[in-house]
Amino acid sequence: MKRLLGLQGFSLLIILGWMLPNLATTYVYPDEIGVRRSLFGGIEEQDFQQGRWLDVPMVHSWYRLPRTLHYLEFADADDLDVRTREGNLIHVDLVIVYKIKDGAAHTICREGMATSYPHRVRSAVEGFLLKHMASMSNKDIQDPDVRIKTALSAIGPLNQRLSQYHVEVVEEGVVIRAISFDAPYEERLQAKQLYAVQAELDVAEQRRSEGKQATDTVQKGIDKEVAVERENWNERVELARRVTETMIAEVDAEALEYDRRVRAEADAEYDRLVAEGERAELEAQALGEKLRAEALTTKAGRIYAAIEAVRAFELGQIELNSLDPGFLQRFGSMASWRRFFGGE
Repeated sequence: MKRLLGLQGFSLLIILGWMLPNLATTYVYPDEIGVRRSLFGGIEEQDFQQGRWLDVPMVHSWYRLPRTLHYLEFADADDLDVRTREGNLIHVDLVIVYKIKDGAAHTICREGMATSYPHRVRSAVEGFLLKHMASMSNKDIQDPDVRIKTALSAIGPLNQRLSQYHVEVVEEGVVIRAISFDAPYEERLQAKQLYAVQAELDVAEQRRSEGKQATDTVQKGIDKEVAVERENWNERVELARRVTETMIAEVDAEALEYDRRVRAEADAEYDRLVAEGERAELEAQALGEKLRAEALTTKAGRIYAAIEAVRAFELGQIELNSLDPGFLQRFGSMASWRRFFGGE
C-alpha cells in the first residue's frame, strides 16, 4: 500500500512539474511586446521581450502590443482631401509607417492607451497632414522631387506630435503613393500635360530632323572625303604597282643577261677544258706510242714484238724444193727463225 502511494505521489509530482510552467508562466512571441500588470503593484516599469515569464493566476494579467511596424494608410475612400495654395482640391493617397518607441510599451498601457493609441495616432497625423500638404502648389504636385521632399519634411514635425503617444515615424516613413485632382480639373490637367508633352515631342522631332540633316551633311562630306582618299590610294597603288613591275622587269633583264653571260662563259670554259682534255689525250697517246716504240727498240721490246709476231704468224702452203740446198739453212734451224722474227 505504501509502495502504491509512493508511485502515485511520484506521478503527481511529474504531472505538476509538467503543468506548472504552463499554469504559472506566459509566453511572449517574437512579434509582441509584453506588459505585465500586477494585482498589487499595477503596471510594471518594464517591456517584456520574447520568452516565457512568470504569470501567477489571479495575480498577474498581460497586455500584448505589436512589436512590428504599423502602417497607417489614407487611401481610396479614406484618402486625404487637401486644397492646394491655388485652392484646387486634391486627393492624396499616402501611407505612414511608424512603430512603438523602444521601452515605451508599458507607458502606453499605464496611460490607458493600450487599445486606443492607433486611433489617436491617426487623428493627430491626419490633422497635421491636411495643413502640411496644403503648402504645395499645383505645379509642386506634378513634380516628383517636390512631392518626395514634402513627404520627408513631414517626418520631424510628425514625431514631435506623436511623442505624446510614445510612437515614432521611421526613416522615410511618409510615402505619397498618388495625388489626383477632381475629375473635371484632372481631365483639363491631363489635356494640358498632353499638349505640353506633344509640344516637347514636336521640339524633339524638329531637333531629330535637324540632327538628321546635319548628320546627312556630315555623312556626305565623309563620303566625299572617302572617295577622294580612295582615288588617291588607287593612284598610289597603281604607281607602286608600276614601280614594282619596272623593278621586276629590270631584275628579270639582269637575271637573263647574267644567265646568258654565265652560260657563255661556262660554254667557253667547257670547250677550252674539252680541247685541253683532247690535247692531253693526244699527247698521252703520242707519249704512249713513243714510249712503246722506245720500249720495242730494246731487247725486251724486240722479244715482245717477236712473241706477238709469232702469235700472229700463219704459215700457209709452202712448196719446198728438196733440190734447193739452202732451204734447211734458211728455215730449218731456230737461229733462222729468231732472225726471221726477231730481226737478229
